[in-house]
Amino acid sequence: MAFERCPQILGFVVVAPARRLSVVRRMLRSHGVRKLLGVVPGGEERTNSVQAGLAALPARGYVAVHDAVRPLIHAGMLTKGLRVCTERGAATYGCPVTDTLKRVHGSDVLQTVDRAGLVAVQTPQFFSLELLRRAHTSARRARLKATDDCELVERLGVHPVWMPGPRTNLKLTTPDDLNVMQALM
Repeated sequence: MAFERCPQILGFVVVAPARRLSVVRRMLRSHGVRKLLGVVPGGEERTNSVQAGLAALPARGYVAVHDAVRPLIHAGMLTKGLRVCTERGAATYGCPVTDTLKRVHGSDVLQTVDRAGLVAVQTPQFFSLELLRRAHTSARRARLKATDDCELVERLGVHPVWMPGPRTNLKLTTPDDLNVMQALM
């Protein structure tokens, strides 16, 4: 596990569905996890789950927010991300978009979208704890939801640094993704 192998990671919190907390704890213990600070129940939306994880962390420092659906990260990604974050306050991995993008409506192609300057963002994403807590507080007050934490930080006027991420940092979303992931492993 990348978080265990990364010397800069002093501890981590796992957010899981409430009905699975004991299973997740047992699984982590069976793998000899030493840096686990806690397993906490997630919320209905991603933002609620991140907020639950943040509540279980120390008051100060830095955080790497990661989704379990991207299991192929490595400790070097965490080391680099935390270094950039300590210099700039917020950072994320991503890959420049290489496919041609189309805006569609139903089955109709409406237009081609210019891909110049577009990046497909990944996790982990890195923030100072103070900044991410402030971003989540602001989002909660405004009843905003986001698909990633960079969006919430951007709403505060902060521009996270993006770093080229490995294309192997795949997100498991479809059965085809699982087949590709298994081939990579």
